[in-house]
Amino acid sequence: MPTSTRADPWWSHWRVPLVAWLLSRLLVIGVGILGSVWLGWSGPPTDPSVPRSMILLGAWDTGWYFDIARHGYDLNTPLVGVHQTNLAFFPLLPLLLRLAITASINPFFWGLIICNLAFLGALAAFHRISADRGGVAFANRATWIFALSPPAVYASLVYTDGIMVALATGGALAATRGRWWLAGACAATAALLRPPGILAAVLIALIALLASDVPRMVRLRNAIIGGLPGLLALGGFFAWMQVARGSWSLPEKAERAWGRPSPGFGVLTSLWRSSYNVVATPVEHSFASFLAAMIWTAEARDLLFTIPVVLLLIPLWRSEGTWRSPWAIFATLAVLAPLAGGSVGGMARYSLLAFPLIWPVAAWIGNAGRRRVSWVAPLALIVMVALVLQLHYTHS
Repeated sequence: MPTSTRADPWWSHWRVPLVAWLLSRLLVIGVGILGSVWLGWSGPPTDPSVPRSMILLGAWDTGWYFDIARHGYDLNTPLVGVHQTNLAFFPLLPLLLRLAITASINPFFWGLIICNLAFLGALAAFHRISADRGGVAFANRATWIFALSPPAVYASLVYTDGIMVALATGGALAATRGRWWLAGACAATAALLRPPGILAAVLIALIALLASDVPRMVRLRNAIIGGLPGLLALGGFFAWMQVARGSWSLPEKAERAWGRPSPGFGVLTSLWRSSYNVVATPVEHSFASFLAAMIWTAEARDLLFTIPVVLLLIPLWRSEGTWRSPWAIFATLAVLAPLAGGSVGGMARYSLLAFPLIWPVAAWIGNAGRRRVSWVAPLALIVMVALVLQLHYTHS
């Protein structure tokens, strides 16, 4: 059993997360700036607050968040699902950007700071949770792996990812410490970021319900306090859509304009379908347009990420040793959610939320020491650099 770390000085839990965060963010943001200057930009228009020298860090979905922050949600609802519209996006990040606009602060830099600091918080919370599981040495190793994992690239963009994983890890840490009201606040906030944010509430509820040596009614009470606020926040957003725009289901319908069907049993066919598309598309079609090449590039990248991510679920479940593991259940749901629409789209980005998958990697590297680090670390850095540069072509 690992030695408890709860009595250690608070700053001891920040040292490794801070250094890992600083070096990894310097890499991502530095490559983002160099890539912006080197590659220029040929994608959709970006917000005027985004400098040309940092355009890879503030393009694609960031533009939709800025659109909501500046103009609110679209009123032209009959075109939802036919044309792309900002109704597909959730409100929390636009609200944060709106604060900067109201205060006459550059909203891009404001968002960049918030998202990157949120990831620092995620690393610190993850370190504490990992230390509880395997001791400080294990937590240090896992935190470095998390900071340098390729999906962590997206935590440095003005996207929801850094904030999302911060709320999930922070809420989970609060739950393990019995601070259920704080965990519930994290769950409610995460639910307003994007649809998978509700998984933070699921994780917190699972931690409560699957706790050992706790009376049943106490477990149920803790699950309600920690998990229900997420459901209420999500329901409140849908209720607002019903009142203000005429239909609670507009966000789900708006996703169809991006070719994303409603979640369902597509998870059973997504790997096969995407594998076929990646292999067959270059043979059957020529990339006559930038958009066609972009779509193929994204699916090929996400397929390459999906396979190891799915395989990592196996050692995670084995290491947990029981089906009553909130971490393994949560990681499984976080992996299945992007696949539920029938494709692997966005897995390179969305797998960041499945943070328990870092633990089997940390254990595997720890079993062999520096021998595996000597080739895993350079490979991870190369992939991270490639993902940043690929933002010129595709975002998710």
